[in-house]
Amino acid sequence: MNFENFYNPKRIAVVGASREETKVGHIIFKNLLKSGKEVYPVNPNAESILNVPCKASLSSIKEKIDLVIICVKSQLIPDIIEEMKKKKIKSAIIISSGFSEVGNKDLEKEVYNKIKKYNIRIIGPNCLGLINPYSKLNASFFDDTPKEGNIALISQSGALGVAMLDMIIEKGIGLSKFISIGNAIDMSFDEIISSLNRDDKTKIITLYMESLKDGKKFMQAVSKAKKPVVVLKAGKSESGKKAASSHTAALAIEDKIYDGAFKQCGVVRVETLRELFNISKMAELKLKGNKCLIITNAGGPGVMASDCFEKNGLMLIKIKDKLINELNGVLPLGWSKNNPIDIIGDATPDRYETTLKIVSKYKKDFDFIFLILTPQAMTYPEKVAEVITKFKDIKIITCFMGGNKVKEAKKILENNKNINFEEPEDAAIIIKKAIAMK
Repeated sequence: MNFENFYNPKRIAVVGASREETKVGHIIFKNLLKSGKEVYPVNPNAESILNVPCKASLSSIKEKIDLVIICVKSQLIPDIIEEMKKKKIKSAIIISSGFSEVGNKDLEKEVYNKIKKYNIRIIGPNCLGLINPYSKLNASFFDDTPKEGNIALISQSGALGVAMLDMIIEKGIGLSKFISIGNAIDMSFDEIISSLNRDDKTKIITLYMESLKDGKKFMQAVSKAKKPVVVLKAGKSESGKKAASSHTAALAIEDKIYDGAFKQCGVVRVETLRELFNISKMAELKLKGNKCLIITNAGGPGVMASDCFEKNGLMLIKIKDKLINELNGVLPLGWSKNNPIDIIGDATPDRYETTLKIVSKYKKDFDFIFLILTPQAMTYPEKVAEVITKFKDIKIITCFMGGNKVKEAKKILENNKNINFEEPEDAAIIIKKAIAMK
């Protein structure tokens, strides 16, 4: 299927556009006006919205429409589908709720039968919408747009989608696409994954999932994908499965069945939103192996990292005598002479930089460096962060531990696409999963 009408529509009609600022139809229409596309508000009870003349119906629009955004009462939607058929419009996003998620299965079936009969493709119903930062398209009722990036996010939950988008913007993460699928009566994860696999802007595909309607198609799409597919699957417990079915009509299936299917087709499964965002950023590093060199200014965190890394199958390399001799010439007598390389608690930014310069000469011996910092008085975390950003030819994952004293340093790292973890255990779990990605 060609997704061009969804990702890059030229002319868009908003059925249910509203003059009331708090209404979904107003927010979506306002967002779309910022895209620079031709947008037509459809509302028989309004003359204009945001100074744009309203159309009484889809039929009254003379121009060819690529995409219809529908945000009216659910019982009106079958008639809108009929209008789409007459206008030969083939693509729609149904924002409206009020279908199988509230027990209204007959109405959902009626809409489904009509779109199949008329060869119309839809996203939704009961969804947040779609965002394509690269075409400045915000066809959703989230009132901001993430910056351009290479991560695609598909969410089965609209409300969680709002929260994730807000977190993404706050963390400075870029997106290639955001798609909220809601009840997914037509297009679901499998077709969207296939479309994103063909998308040059997308390098990693992430999903928030509560259920699958066709596990076989999903597994086929993931198996064929040449990009990592990362899934946060909710609804593990009995209470979680019941909660999921109450708002997206999700099917309750044993979690171990999902787990087995994910492993079989190569899905990377994560357990939390934090893991989802962290592994998405890790994908850019393209880690190929598990050989690690730890550099730290604190013995305790170095020990913690050693334990966590070994537990997760990550290998701390044995450092060569030649490297030890070189470090002996620049580090205090009490340094560890082992991996982790403990450069002592009074380490300055210069000491970090000197150590990195020396170990980078041995980069063939390791796959990545895990660099730990605790904010001693003489450490100057911001300056250490600036030092780290200079080293482009080695893969450095950081763990700046602390609160306010490392806050600005972490911003420097994030702005330079360096990946920072709050503690070693989080890092070990994500690094292990990142290495397993396609």
